[in-house]
Amino acid sequence: MVTLRRFLSAQYDWSGITSKLLQSKTWYLGSLIFVAILTFLLILGYHLWKAPMPIGTLATTDMGLEHMFPIIAYYTLVVILFPLALLLSRIYRVWRLTMTGNGERIPLSAYAAEAWTYIYQSVTHSLMRHCPTKGRWLGHWLLALGTVMMLIIKTFGLRWFQTDNIYPIYNPQRWIGYLAAGFILYGIGNILVGRWRAQQEIYKETKFNDLVFPVLIACVVLSGLAAHIFRYCGLGLSCHYAYALHVIVATPLLLIEMSFGKWSHMVYRPLALYFQAVKERTQQQAPAPEAVPNAI
Repeated sequence: MVTLRRFLSAQYDWSGITSKLLQSKTWYLGSLIFVAILTFLLILGYHLWKAPMPIGTLATTDMGLEHMFPIIAYYTLVVILFPLALLLSRIYRVWRLTMTGNGERIPLSAYAAEAWTYIYQSVTHSLMRHCPTKGRWLGHWLLALGTVMMLIIKTFGLRWFQTDNIYPIYNPQRWIGYLAAGFILYGIGNILVGRWRAQQEIYKETKFNDLVFPVLIACVVLSGLAAHIFRYCGLGLSCHYAYALHVIVATPLLLIEMSFGKWSHMVYRPLALYFQAVKERTQQQAPAPEAVPNAI
């Protein structure tokens, strides 16, 4: 199943980059490191020339987060919306490869009638309930929920979450972030512990590609929590370094892993189930062939 998923992901990607990343550790790891280094240079260049501040001040002075607005807001939108747009651009290719092979015309009414299937599969991950591995569905579902929450926060509520304001524990700004982080860490922990123990059949064989996504997203969440804790403890310099690390790790996670890696199945999997449901509905509604009378 994993091999098939990777093969189809490579077929759906019109750029050919997914194929290169899945076939070569050098390409995969090299692309992540390249984007991380580029992000570090952008952060350094912004502080030295755009802010501007001397290197000594940057390395030793406590500072808040507000000085990076509005540029960090635009940066965040780019690194989230660009890979998402790239994934959505492949929907036509997925449709063409899966729905037009036999020349059968599928009415728009079938697509509309089965639209709920895409939503249902995206929200429930119902097929994973059949997995014999105990707790896998819950971990996967919480991981997806936490990830979507974080993407929504970073896209629509970044100014609310990236701030120097100190909020009480009961403020929604804090507990929403804690819930999202907790969901992600539970799901990732479930995966990493399972692969480390290697007792269940699905985890007995672990490859490099299987660890990239969970390790990256765990580093993103932990570095974000570290920046949050340092800020509330009044450790401005430590907060700034932790936040820089957070951005450096999150950028390749979004631009490489979301666009071309394992994360892309969040779009492909429910889409494939949706198209399959549309096919089945069309076949059920097709008129039965008329009987041909026997020749005398």
